[in-house]
Amino acid sequence: MAGNGKNVVEDPSVPTEARYFGIDLHKDQITWHCIRKAAGGAIERTTGSVATSRILEDLVPMLGEGSCYVIVEASCSTFFFSGLVEPHCTKVFVVNPAAFRELYMTGKKTDRIDAKKLADRLMYHVEMNDPDDGFPAVFVPDEEALKVRKLVTTYELLVKQMTQLKNQVKSLLRSKLIRGYEDVLGDDYEGCLADRHLDNADKVIMRALKISFDALRNEKEEIRQSILEIGVHRFRREAELLTTVSGVSVMGAIVFMADIVTVERFGSAKRMTSYLASVGKVDASGNTTRDGGLNKRGRRSSYRFLLQGLEHIVHGNEGFQRFKERHASKKANKVRAAIVRKTFVAMYYMLRNEEPYRYVDDAIYRRKTREIQRIMKNAA
Repeated sequence: MAGNGKNVVEDPSVPTEARYFGIDLHKDQITWHCIRKAAGGAIERTTGSVATSRILEDLVPMLGEGSCYVIVEASCSTFFFSGLVEPHCTKVFVVNPAAFRELYMTGKKTDRIDAKKLADRLMYHVEMNDPDDGFPAVFVPDEEALKVRKLVTTYELLVKQMTQLKNQVKSLLRSKLIRGYEDVLGDDYEGCLADRHLDNADKVIMRALKISFDALRNEKEEIRQSILEIGVHRFRREAELLTTVSGVSVMGAIVFMADIVTVERFGSAKRMTSYLASVGKVDASGNTTRDGGLNKRGRRSSYRFLLQGLEHIVHGNEGFQRFKERHASKKANKVRAAIVRKTFVAMYYMLRNEEPYRYVDDAIYRRKTREIQRIMKNAA
């Protein structure tokens, strides 16, 4: 085997049954630990490191032919790494580091120890073939879904920055006791800028913030178009189905599908809603049960986008209207969370059964269908 570290020359006369690679991935270096299971059950271990710039040259040749499995913790570069090595091995497992507790239950922690523990856990998982062994695998999306996810992350960042600029202007106006301007960086900008209470410094600040805001808005719209074009191409059938829900826009349907990619990977609606961070934490002991906030583990983009159209969702569903009235005395955020979760469940079964929403508004749906057709035409 190649690499910088302890190497064992394999006996070519003894066939290899399987190899298990634990990978500790960093920006500049990859530390690996390989467990080779030879015919007859003999175990050989090797460890070493390679530069991340030489994954294809130094790491991939070690994977070899036959049964070869790789495990790596999820990080910002994991999916890219997985795409490089996946064609050269049997399967790549990406695991959730927060759920992989073995790495944090020891006082001694180094890259080599981490790689070894990953390889040991991988071998156990594959050899035992127990679906209930608690293996914290992370789903690896396809390339188009990953593109949409990255674009959505940047889109939400731009929205956040635009909100911060709006708040800065509103703060400036409040300091001068100026009221009555709602869209301070939009339609109300000129009138607000001409207000006699603003001094020269205030106006310079407002002009600078306006320039930044307009630039962000243009970038946001460009990214939005990219999300729609890539997303509709990848998830057209699912988007046409999900937009039968009033309040779920084409953009919202694409973000939802980029988060889950395929509904088939969830054994139940409960698992999907938990993955989408829409299930509350529960602390139960004895006869006491405490309901906590939403579980922050999981993908939250779908939740945020669905909140934007929640009033339309409630308005288009009599059951949700009654639910909201029945729980009017409860905190509004908990009621909203419950309705979002119920909507996710409905979307789960719509995709599972390939059925449109029971309460579809035909006029609204036709408008969304025309939008999807227009996006497809522009992307062609």
